Formats: sequence, C-alpha cells, structure tokens
Amino acid sequence: MTVSTPRDAQDAAPRRKRWRRAALWAVAAFVVLEVLLNVALNVGVVQAIMRRGTDRVVLSWQRAWWLWPMGRLHLRDFTLTKQDPDLWWKVEVESLSARISLASLLSNHVDVKAIDGHGASFQLEPSSAPEEPPSEPGSRPWEIELRDVTLHEVRVLDFSRVRFAGSLDVTGSLHLKSREQLLVDLPSVRVEQGFVEVDAKKVARLETLTARAVLDAPFRDGQGYDLSQALSGQVQAKVELFPLDWINEQLGASAPLSLRGGAGRVDLDVRMQKGALEAGSKVDAQGAELDLRAGPMRARAPWSLQASLEPERPEGPSGQVAVVFAPVRLTGPGGKGVEVPEVALFVFARRRPGDRGFDLEPDLRVAKSQPLDLRVINPWLEQTLEIDSGHVTVRSEERPKGSKARGPLSLRMDTDLVSGSMGKHKVLLRAEVEVDARHLSADLTELGLAGTTLRLSKVSTNGPVPIRAWSGVFTLPRASLSLSPTVLSARFASHLTDTQPLVALLTTSKGLPSFLTSLLNIREVDVTGQVRIDERGLQVRELKAKGQGFSLEGHLDLVRGDITGALLTTIGAVTGAVELRPGHNNLHLVEPKRWFDAQKTPPFR
Repeated sequence: MTVSTPRDAQDAAPRRKRWRRAALWAVAAFVVLEVLLNVALNVGVVQAIMRRGTDRVVLSWQRAWWLWPMGRLHLRDFTLTKQDPDLWWKVEVESLSARISLASLLSNHVDVKAIDGHGASFQLEPSSAPEEPPSEPGSRPWEIELRDVTLHEVRVLDFSRVRFAGSLDVTGSLHLKSREQLLVDLPSVRVEQGFVEVDAKKVARLETLTARAVLDAPFRDGQGYDLSQALSGQVQAKVELFPLDWINEQLGASAPLSLRGGAGRVDLDVRMQKGALEAGSKVDAQGAELDLRAGPMRARAPWSLQASLEPERPEGPSGQVAVVFAPVRLTGPGGKGVEVPEVALFVFARRRPGDRGFDLEPDLRVAKSQPLDLRVINPWLEQTLEIDSGHVTVRSEERPKGSKARGPLSLRMDTDLVSGSMGKHKVLLRAEVEVDARHLSADLTELGLAGTTLRLSKVSTNGPVPIRAWSGVFTLPRASLSLSPTVLSARFASHLTDTQPLVALLTTSKGLPSFLTSLLNIREVDVTGQVRIDERGLQVRELKAKGQGFSLEGHLDLVRGDITGALLTTIGAVTGAVELRPGHNNLHLVEPKRWFDAQKTPPFR
C-alpha cells in the first residue's frame, strides 16, 4: 500500500525555503545598505553632497557610524563652518551623537534632533568674502535644523582677540535656512568657572555665569544676516577682574598713558529684547587702587561703577551710570601732589519716545581738592612763566545743599595770588580756568579741551611799561593738551577792556615811540589768535586785534621774557611795523606793510 504526502505539506517546504531566502536577502541588503551608508559617511560623500547644496556652509567629521534606522548617528571631530561676507565662524565638537532623518536629506533638509555633544569649541573671526551670488530661479535652498541640542564641556569661545576658556554647558537649537533666516535658541547657558582672555592674556575669571538667549536674524539682500535687532535674552554673572596692566599692551609701547592695578569684582544682570537693553539690567563693580600715568602726571584712586535701567518714568531718567574715584591722589613730575576727595561721573539716560535709543545727560562732580603747589608745573612752564609761589584748587560747580538739580557740566580750577617771573620781570596774577566737560575728548595722545574759558585778574608786572591790576577773559573754542611731550595748543578769542598787555609786549624800554604811546589809551579791543605752550616757551600765531581806530596783526615767541616776532599796527591814519628782538624793538614806518609781508611766519615747533 502506498501512502502519499498531502499536497499542502508538499508546498509548505518550498515556501519556507523562499521565506528564508527572502529573509536572508533582506538581511544581506540591510547589511549592504548599512555598510554603504557608513562608508558614505566616512569617505566624504555626504559632506560633498551637502557642500554643493549650501551657501558657504560646510559640515564635516573625521569618523562616523550609524545603525540605521533605529540607532543614533555617532560622529567624531564634528565641524560646522559658515562663511559670511563679513564673518567666518566654526563650531567643533569632539564627540557627538544624534538622531537624524535620512529621508529629509532628499528634500535639501538636514533634520537632526536629540543631539548630545562633548568637548566643543566656537571660533568667530572677521572676514572678507565676495557677496553671495543670487540663487537660481526655482532653486530650493538647504535648510539645517538642529533640535534639542546639549553640549557639555564647551571649552573655548574664541571671538578673534577675545576668548573664553573654561567649561560651559549649553542647551538649545539652531535653524538655518540659507539666505532666509538664522535662528539660534539657547534656553540655558551655564558656566561654573572659566577665564576671559584678550590677546592670549587672562584678564578676568568667571566665577559663575547663567544665561539664556535667542538670536533671530533675517537675511537682507546685499547685507547678509541682520543682527541689529536679533538678540534677546539675559546674562547673570559674577566676575573677578584681574589687574588692568594688560591694557598697556593694547595701547602700545609709545602711548603716553599707562595703567596699573585696579583689580576688582563685577556683578551683572543684563537683559535685552530685540537688541535693546531692558528694564532690570544692572551692573555693580568695584576695584582696588588704579594707578594712571599720563605724561608727567600720575593719578591713583580706588574705583567703583554702578549702572541700572529702570522702567520708564515720565518724571525722571530711566537709566543711570555712576563711575566714582575716591579719594584721588594726583602727583606731578617733582613728586608734589594733592588729594581730591572724590571724582564722580554720572550719566543719566532717557529713552527717546518711540525710539530704541537713549538721550544721555552727563554730570561731573568733583569735590574741592586740597591746594596744589603750582611750582609742580615749573618743569613744563618755566620758559614762559616761572612760578615762585601760588596754589590751585580743583572742583566742579557747587550746588546748594539738598538740591537735586544737576548743574552745568564743568570743571573749575582756581588759584590764589600767583607770583612768578618772566625773565627779569616779576608777574603777579590770579587765574580761573573753567573746562566745559561736555566737550571733553580724549585719545591716546591728547586731551581735547574745546570750550575752555580762562579768566585772569589782578595781573601786574614791573616791566618797562608796568601793568597794574589788569583783568581779561579768554575763550578757547579749540584747545588740546598733548601728554607726551606736554604741549598746550589752542585757538583763543578775547574782548579786552584795555591794551595794557599789548603795550607790555611791544616795548622793552620806558621810552615808547610816539607812534605806540597811543596804545595806552585804547579801550574795548577784540583779540584772536593761536597759541602753543611747551617746555621751550610760548608761541603766538595769527594774532589779530581790532578796536576803535586800531588794528594789529602778527606773530611772536616768548622765552623767559625775551620776545621775538613781527607786528603790523595801525592807529588812526598811521601804520607801522614793529620788529621784536630780545633787548630792543625796531619800528618801520616806511612801507611797513611791505616789510611786514616779507617776514615769514615760522611754523609752530
């Protein structure tokens, strides 16, 4: 008897073989796909594809592996580089893992999420690159989206000359759509400790720092990404400042200014909304004694800085910055000095209606100093006026006690009766200098003193034509004080009630020529010119004087009472030229204008 196998059983065996074969082929295909994918990741195929499709954005890595589709992508030495017309920046991460959508790459979209990185750095440098060519019509720009990013141990943030080195943790996201928008959202930035460096020199230690920030920058054709209103967020930090000696390297070896000391601490809480400071921002800083040397002068003082921005108030300013030095010790080249109890600069800020900016209102307050012996400036001034005795005090405009009103922004220097000599002639005078601090300016070589007023009173000399209790006011619309060497240069203007000083300059003997004796009776004269005072004496150029029936022009040099120069003077219908020489003067009445024009005006030294 023959037993036959059921037909279903006969078909089952081949089906099982086919399924096993299909499964093996599927596994083999998957393995081949995995191998190809990992090979493509490691030989630069993926980087090359993305480089062709993005504008100046380069993603690269040294090693990669990915168990697709369930596993995470792992990268070693990952780098993201972006070249803009003005900036070049790069992010480097030693090790990184993430989940990435492979299908999104087919639509020019890099979609990466759950990114976890360790050992990162950021570098930003100014750069110049040609403008990006316009996209071809119908082309689709690449889009890079990094979501749920966590970076541990960010060791370096390098902004060209300024650098952070330490350990920083960041969480956030990045969305970059080429030639459309750059969006960076950092809900948490935390520093436990780190250092701030300038040109590879440590200048501060970050004790703690927490921050959150959003950078939303749209792309402007022909301008790149617009950062003017892109930044919003908050930074809170405690900072230890190292001594400020490092600033000297920034100034250069030839700079007349130098700083020493000034180490301190800073607590700050800065808040911004779309690039504008927000209410609640504040800075509180203070430091040890700061030693400033400017030319022959030296100033030493502890310092403090406080700044705050409050909600807008119609009755007062919304912001205030106060920089205070107290006490300030000033010394000159001879070591003699004076102490000023306090120097404080306040800047009040009022937000402009309907505007993002502020109107700033400065207010300088200088407590009255102790008297300073003016002989300290003899090494600079002695060729013009050698001081035998006299003192000066420095102060700002005084306010009534209890007054909250802010006075004019001015600095005043007043002397007692100063006694000195110009060569063999004795001089007595009192001087008052008022500096309009609103026009103060400074750079590495000089201090701008435009708007300064000089008032002289009780001026007396025992020269051949004595001056008795003369007074005058001189305004300096342009003035500057160079620090090394010390040189005062100014354009001056004055309205003189009489011409006593001019007469004293024009004669070296009591017997004045009859042509000049009329000067003794001239009143109400306007005088202008340029003056320069340095260690070698005083020079006057473009000297001009006008009065009723009187005019004068010329130039002169004054060194220890000796005068050299040339003047052209008209009194009534008579014109004469005066040649000034040490010890005597020559009067030219024949063709005086021709003689005067032939005298070349020497330039300032």
